Amino acid sequence: MPSQEKKDKVRQIRKWFDGAESVLVLHYSGLRVSEANDLRGIVGQNGAELRVLKNTLTRIALSGSPHERLTELLEGPVAVVFAGPDPTPVARALRDFARGRKQFYMLGGLVSERLLDGRQVEAVATLPAREVLLAQMAGVMQAPLAKIVSAVVAPARKMLGLFQALADKKTAAEPAPVEVVPEQVAPALEAPPAEEAQAGPETAEPIDEAGVAAAEDESPQAEEAEEAEKAVEAGEEQAPGDEQS
Repeated sequence: MPSQEKKDKVRQIRKWFDGAESVLVLHYSGLRVSEANDLRGIVGQNGAELRVLKNTLTRIALSGSPHERLTELLEGPVAVVFAGPDPTPVARALRDFARGRKQFYMLGGLVSERLLDGRQVEAVATLPAREVLLAQMAGVMQAPLAKIVSAVVAPARKMLGLFQALADKKTAAEPAPVEVVPEQVAPALEAPPAEEAQAGPETAEPIDEAGVAAAEDESPQAEEAEEAEKAVEAGEEQAPGDEQS
């Protein structure tokens, strides 16, 4: 019958797995104490936690849980790294730490509910950070949307360009408006018409030909009247002389 200490240990192991979003399993051997301490510091700097577990208790803790598939990796001396949703930084750090250490290497892991072997975990270590991947994915998704928007807007933009060209052409065809200066209007209104200027100040009245003929017919009578008047004047001058005689 298992002791209470082992039962508590199993429950604690299960809590660690349930609280992790990504789990990496390492073959953990051949490290000195100083190296093991350095490794724990490196893992902690990348937002993860390393624990050395007993395989038997770990298998019991994972039985019937979503992480049960990891039990096939629990062979020999192992250590488990509990990471967050993005295991890339810590996987890269573990890969760099394993260089030159033959007894320290990746066994596999569980990332996004997918079981990976050691090589696949190392492939994860070569990926960009999660933020970079999201930005790249957003760019890939935006590219088709940008093409769709461009295809939709292009006809409208072209139509607006045609309307503008027609408006410019119509404006160029219209005559330029004549600007009237007020100072030039007054002299133009005061100037006489051309016909009046050529006609002169007065126009001669038509000659009454009948009146001229009548005047010519009356001329002898006028002469006779003038002679009679002269004779009367002569008689008046002689009258005093007769009285003297």
